[in-house]
Order: sequence, then C-alpha cells, then structure tokens
Amino acid sequence: MDVFSNVFTRLIGIVYLTVNLILLYLFLTPKRSLLFQIIAFLATFVVVHFFIPHPEGLYDTDFILKAYLLGTLYLIPCLLVFQEKTYAKIFVFFMNYTLTQFVFLILLHIVRLVGPSVPSLWVLAGLLIEAAFLPLIRKKLKSPLSLILELIDSRYPAFTLFPILSFLLLAHFALTGEINNPAFVTLTLSAALIFYSYYLIGTAIKATRRESEFEQISNSDSLTGVSNRRHMERLINDQLQHFRKTGIEFSLIIADIDHFKSINDTYGHDNGDVLLVEVVNKISSSVRNVDTVSRWGGEEFLLLLPSTGRENAFAMAERIRKKISHHAFIIGSARLNISLTLGVSVIRTDDTSESIIKRADTALYSGKRSSRNCSIISTE
Repeated sequence: MDVFSNVFTRLIGIVYLTVNLILLYLFLTPKRSLLFQIIAFLATFVVVHFFIPHPEGLYDTDFILKAYLLGTLYLIPCLLVFQEKTYAKIFVFFMNYTLTQFVFLILLHIVRLVGPSVPSLWVLAGLLIEAAFLPLIRKKLKSPLSLILELIDSRYPAFTLFPILSFLLLAHFALTGEINNPAFVTLTLSAALIFYSYYLIGTAIKATRRESEFEQISNSDSLTGVSNRRHMERLINDQLQHFRKTGIEFSLIIADIDHFKSINDTYGHDNGDVLLVEVVNKISSSVRNVDTVSRWGGEEFLLLLPSTGRENAFAMAERIRKKISHHAFIIGSARLNISLTLGVSVIRTDDTSESIIKRADTALYSGKRSSRNCSIISTE
C-alpha cells in the first residue's frame, strides 16, 4: 500500500505542475523558443525538488508548506518565457498558482473528512478532474482576464496584489495545517469567490468599454470620425461655463471648403466624401491635443480652441488655411488644389453659445463674399 501511495504522491506532483503550466499558457503568450521554454521549466523543476524534503505522508504539513513556498520559484521562468509585461505575468502566475493550490487543499480536506483507504488516489483523481475542466476555464476566464491584464498594464499595476494576498492566505493554511471543517468552508468559499471575482471584474471592464464605444459612436461623425454637431454644442456650453468661472478665453473657428459643390458635381459624391476625410485629417493634424474638431454640416467644420485668445486663434486659422492650400489632393486620376475660408470668433463676456457661433459664421461668410481662401476674425 505504501508503494502505491508513493507512486500516487509522485503522480499528484506531476499532474499539479502540469495543470499550473497549462494555465500559464492559456493566459500568456510565449516569446522564447520551445527549447528555451523546456530548459527554463525543467531547470526550475530540478531546483525545487532538490530543496523539497521527502514527505512523510500526504498530510505532512512541513512538506506542504515548503512545496508551496518553493513553488513560487516557477515565477522566474514565467517572467523569462512569456512576452506580456511584468505586472501581468506576476498577476497570472499568482492567480493560477492560488487557484490550483486552493483546489489541492480542498481535496485534501475532503479526503481527510471522508477517510478513504488510499488518500493519494482520491487526490490524484480530483486533480485529473480539475485538468478536465481546463477548457471550461479557458472559455470563461480567458476573455475577462485579458481585459484585466490590459487594465493592470495601463493604469492599475497595484491590482497585482489581489492574487498575491490570496497566495499569502493559503500559505497561512499550509503553515498552520488546520485540516478542519471551518478551514474547509473558508477555502471552498475563497476559491469560488476568486473565480467569480475575476469573471465579474472582466465582465465589468467589458461592459464599461462597450459603453465607452457607444458613447464615442454617438458623439462622432460617421464619415470623418471627428466630433458631430451635437457633441460640439455640449463642449462649447461646457467651455462657456468654464469661461464664466475663470475668465479664461476660448475661440471658435468655422472652416468651409471653397467651391465644394462643383467638386461633388464633377467627381461625384463618393470622391467628395474621400476629400472631406482627407481635409479633416489635415485639419486634425494641425491643432493641439486640447482642441476639438467637429463636422458642423456638409463641408463645414467647427474647431473649439480652449485657452486661446484673438491672436493665437487667428494664427491657427491661417496655419490650417495654408496647409490645405499647399497640399495637392488626389481624387481618382485628378490632382486637385483646394482652399478653405475660415471665420474666427473669440468669447466675450456677453456671449452665449449661439452668439459666439454666429459671429464666427458671419466672419466666414464675409470671407466668402470677398476673396475666399482667407481667414477672417470677427470684429463685432
């Protein structure tokens, strides 16, 4: 019986390690050659087993604790083998390690309570069942976890502490060796909560991202991708409220493509749309990150320039006008030189959102009536 028990104990270690490695490869992407991966994990396996004492039995607390703590050495090849950022790799490692360790200790508790004649056989069977559920884990957790990893890499590296704290909780159980009913309930609930927490967090991130995408769509012009009229009106109102509180000026620029109707009539509306997109791209590349470009209607574009006075607003308009007039636009086999007429207005103390827009529009049409291809600043 002892021989069989030793064999099953060895198999338990192999299956347990295999499950952990599979979990790593489910959620992370290798960047090294296959040979490097094999050597890295085999070398760690040899080092870990060299320091782990031979167990006196399945419930040997000293063995469980040392095996559990030394198992964290596998973090080293994890950091070397996979291509994700460090925080993400640490998070995945401790998440996987904690979850499989939870299952292992829960199985030990069940065997201890049931009291079968060959406990190693029952623990091995439980681990094999866990291995069989790996496709389900991949299906349910891979997508939510990828979103969590993106969030960790970009904004919240401290979230990595969550699985590390779970690891410390298990180290406490391994150290105290509390194989009793309260410990069993605690471990079972903890394992369930960890699985469910990752799923809920990932789902929440996905829902938030989807809501953000819908908001982006509702605020954007479908053709050019810049802000639409409704969104720009809200931004102007917000900027007006900011001006009334702080006194910091802002300016508007309305730009209109000269003779656009004749371009549509000559080259067709599809080519006209292509031209609109190219013009928007040129305008967007000319403004600051804090500025907002919107499609105001047809071939008209409205620009909001926060913290911008008269001289800087006019200089911006001229820079955009010159950039467009000096660029050759390609439509089919034709090479076109087009121009913009721009109207500029700067906020005044008695302005409303409608009045500042109207003054920019009036300046624009003053330029249209005179020479076109010019920038006019409102003097009203």
